[in-house]
Amino acid sequence: MEVSTAWVKPPPQVGGLDHLAVQAPCINIYGRLLPGITNVTDRARYYSFYPWLICAFDQRGFTTYNDEFIERFRRADCLFTLIAERHAALSMGDHEDHAGAMVGSNTLAAVARDLADGASIKLSDYSLRQGAKARYFKNKLGGLGQYYLGVLRELSILDGDTANGVKYTRQVGQAMAEHLEAGFNSGLFLAAVEADSVSRTELDALSSLCPCRLAENAGEQEILTSLFFVRDTFYDVEALPRRRTLQTILQLSSLLRDQNHELSELTFRACAYSDSLPDGTRWPTPETLVGNRAKWTAYARNEYLSIATQGLFFAVLDGYQEAGLRFDSSAQIADWFLEQKEVGNALAEIGADQTFTSSVAGAKSWLPDLSEWTNSIHEVQLVERIAQLSRQPKSAENRRDIISASLRTLIALAQRSETEDKVYGDLVFDEGYFRSYPINLQSFGFHRTNTWSVLTMREALRWLLVHWGMEVHLRVALRKLRGQSQSTFRIRPSDRGLEVIDVPRAVHTRPRFNQAIRILKDIGALERDDSGQWHPSDLGRSIVELGDAA
Repeated sequence: MEVSTAWVKPPPQVGGLDHLAVQAPCINIYGRLLPGITNVTDRARYYSFYPWLICAFDQRGFTTYNDEFIERFRRADCLFTLIAERHAALSMGDHEDHAGAMVGSNTLAAVARDLADGASIKLSDYSLRQGAKARYFKNKLGGLGQYYLGVLRELSILDGDTANGVKYTRQVGQAMAEHLEAGFNSGLFLAAVEADSVSRTELDALSSLCPCRLAENAGEQEILTSLFFVRDTFYDVEALPRRRTLQTILQLSSLLRDQNHELSELTFRACAYSDSLPDGTRWPTPETLVGNRAKWTAYARNEYLSIATQGLFFAVLDGYQEAGLRFDSSAQIADWFLEQKEVGNALAEIGADQTFTSSVAGAKSWLPDLSEWTNSIHEVQLVERIAQLSRQPKSAENRRDIISASLRTLIALAQRSETEDKVYGDLVFDEGYFRSYPINLQSFGFHRTNTWSVLTMREALRWLLVHWGMEVHLRVALRKLRGQSQSTFRIRPSDRGLEVIDVPRAVHTRPRFNQAIRILKDIGALERDDSGQWHPSDLGRSIVELGDAA
């Protein structure tokens, strides 16, 4: 029998995301609540700039999708960012208002800032895919190819792909283009692209294209407002969750301003979870937004479950890695970890020999009211502490505090939880969805009532470390290895036992909140008052009052 041998290249080791598959339900929920906005579609003006650019090229005869077209496109993409960066430097205001999240801004900010009077910028020095002085972006269609194309196709603004070319749609894309063109010197812009050169004077003359000035173009503002708030041509029942979420954010910004409190992702999540404002008063909700708010509450509950379980996973891997030991199984690691002083101290705070059920019942003695989410031992604050501590240097004290905060968060969630079949409200998931994501609010409800009910807190912690920590991670990493041929193991088997590759921090999902806020600012629905706080403009207030009207 002939035998042949060959070297097998190991799969590439990558960082990976969601190592416990606990964030997936959160991502699923917020994806439904903000369709048409993603974690990388930060600026409203790109929704009109890209269709305008494709339309302008089409009208000037550049219709063949080739290297010449792509190079012109990349120069224009660069120029748009340079205009925003120059306006930011000239205005001496908040850089984020002008050039925040502009494509290639990390490379182009200094270029625009350092441009001397009388000098010019050669756009191809930054736009060329090969041979650029400092390439502004890798994707051949810049920010459109990397970030915006999928969304613009979904909204029927553009069509096509990066392989075969992109076209604007006649009904929607062309209307977008026409409204944008009415608000700036398009001839000067396109001349700079053709000349492959732009001066400081020309950048200043094009400042009306800066994203901060979108609201000065009434036609563009109107069509983008209709887009984001699902009105007129853009009315679509499936997209109404986007309108309702944006209305919810606008309403909350007004209430927070009255309490002199910052509008932030943390605050939005906390208010949605607790149904309360920072001062503990109830968040009054218009009838049309009640269902939307309930879905955001489910998101927040799942998010806090996610941080608590990530915290425990961090603590056990952190301690195991620091000890430099090797065990053959997750159970052996958990048994060793439970003997460590920091774990014992954390359990002593709660009652190591109390049952989980008793700990939940006894939480009434220390757990603040749901509305008191600014209290330091409320679960809202505990999860922020978990995330913060996991970013700090290794120490037994940090691990103790993370374990304590994680267990208290789980106890709080159990104490306040709905019945098992109500945890996601009217959110419907595909049949079998949770088989791939075993850590979720439904399984939490089941284990709270069944698996953990008679376990002591020490036994419950062991169960969590093994079953919702290391074992879940190994299954998730194996699934990614099989499906993507990439190794995302943070702990993996070796000939010397289980070894830690890296200790992943406990991190929040990013529910598109910051992107939504920036878009609301860009279209003029949010405005800054004299004290610097953001609140609804007249446009924003009219949008909140719109309700679900078409």
